[in-house]
Amino acid sequence: MKPCLTWPLLLASLLSGCGSYHTLRSDDVMSASDLRLKGTYCGAIPRVYGGVVWDACQLYGEPPTDTPSKTPDTPANATIGPQVLPVLDMALSGVVDTLALPYTVYRQNRDGSIELRKD
Repeated sequence: MKPCLTWPLLLASLLSGCGSYHTLRSDDVMSASDLRLKGTYCGAIPRVYGGVVWDACQLYGEPPTDTPSKTPDTPANATIGPQVLPVLDMALSGVVDTLALPYTVYRQNRDGSIELRKD
């Protein structure tokens, strides 16, 4: 029986959008565009539960300009809005951040929060 490649590819694609992934691999000072937070009003992200805060920072910012505007005859639930994905990822990031809590507490104590540099 051949190993299924679907699950690793699915996991890799989900991990690329995960807030925990972006904050666990970050340095002390990062560009907001490097963390996919361009247009956010957040100035820093704590390392403890950083994935959840990263998702909250995605919600707290300027709306993306590349999303099509809804016409009056389009039902509100016709497409998944840009605000739904960070909320779903926030739940998954909460689980990952809880598992990584010993590491993130150590990094927060040693390095402090991740400062966001505006470009």
